[in-house]
Amino acid sequence: MTYTLHVIAREVPADDADVFPFLEQVAGHTVSMAPSQQLKSFREAALKLFPCLTSYGPADAAIADCPWADGPVGDNFKGGYGTVAVARRHGEVIPHLLRIASDLGLTVADEQNGAVHRPQAYQVVLEGPVDGVEVEVAAAQLADLMNQPLPQMVLLLHSRRRTLVKKGLTRAQAEIYVGALRDRANCRATVTPEPRKPAANAGRAKAPAASTAGRSAQQVPVTGQAGIEPDEALFKAAEAQRLGAAAVLGHLVLAVILTVMHVKPPLFIPLLLAVTLMGVLSVVQFEQAVNSSALRMLGLALVTLVPLFGLLMVAWTCFRAAGVLKKSGRTTRNVLLAAGEVRELGGLDDRALLPSTKSVLGLVAVAAIAGLVSAPYGR
Repeated sequence: MTYTLHVIAREVPADDADVFPFLEQVAGHTVSMAPSQQLKSFREAALKLFPCLTSYGPADAAIADCPWADGPVGDNFKGGYGTVAVARRHGEVIPHLLRIASDLGLTVADEQNGAVHRPQAYQVVLEGPVDGVEVEVAAAQLADLMNQPLPQMVLLLHSRRRTLVKKGLTRAQAEIYVGALRDRANCRATVTPEPRKPAANAGRAKAPAASTAGRSAQQVPVTGQAGIEPDEALFKAAEAQRLGAAAVLGHLVLAVILTVMHVKPPLFIPLLLAVTLMGVLSVVQFEQAVNSSALRMLGLALVTLVPLFGLLMVAWTCFRAAGVLKKSGRTTRNVLLAAGEVRELGGLDDRALLPSTKSVLGLVAVAAIAGLVSAPYGR
């Protein structure tokens, strides 16, 4: 028997009964997306324990013991959602998969019994300075690390009581905190599981039947389309890329129009100014995404106003934005992200117009009106 597990790298409904209808909506919007970093880590850890079907040769007898029902397993992970199909060794394999998912902060929905396995959250508890380190020394380092007043940290460490410093973490995140407290503040800390909250209506969740799946899916509100957590920097990079692409395309269209149709300057100049301003907005927004200084932004914006150099600057910005998005795993190519993915990065409603789209439409409309108004004076 093949067991199908759904692995989700995003927040799911609090009610277990709503999880499967919710997944039906999410799954359809992830086909063209690169998997999130959490899903990549899950896939790598799972395949390290249980190699993929494609890793065996055709005559390899060990393939009969491979637990996976299909392969490559990696093809089943897109965006913030993925599935794994386990054909054999269920009792051995599934507990490992659930543990890996929980440590990475992933939710797993079991299609066979309707169970929803939510990730275990962990907390970091500060216990005191490491042996051999003075309290005042550790307190000064701890105050700097946690951006807290020094007297407060001195009192905290002198009290020698165990103190909760962070909660709601995955195990991997909690271990990073413990390492930072040890290496940068000479303090001892431990990772402990948070008490689990009972899931709403746990036990009544059911895998969707074919006859009711469509109706159930309509009852569950979906806050996003593709399983992407909002990220302001990536949102600005994606928006900068879209504005830059519109500016480059606009310059090319205007060049063709000017060459072929011989458009008169009163109409041409406002449109040229509009696409130039799109390029300036693109450059400034990308520099904001990478936290550049105001002076750098101003300098690059001025360069963008220079004919030809400005066009090259905008094209360069588009490629830099694509590099940022590829590095984050949002795409594997230089093409624009889908509008739905950009909306999720910005935490926008799935029907909202993107700010870049509004800017392009507004600039073109203003330029067209200005050109038409000034046309009689150019004759």
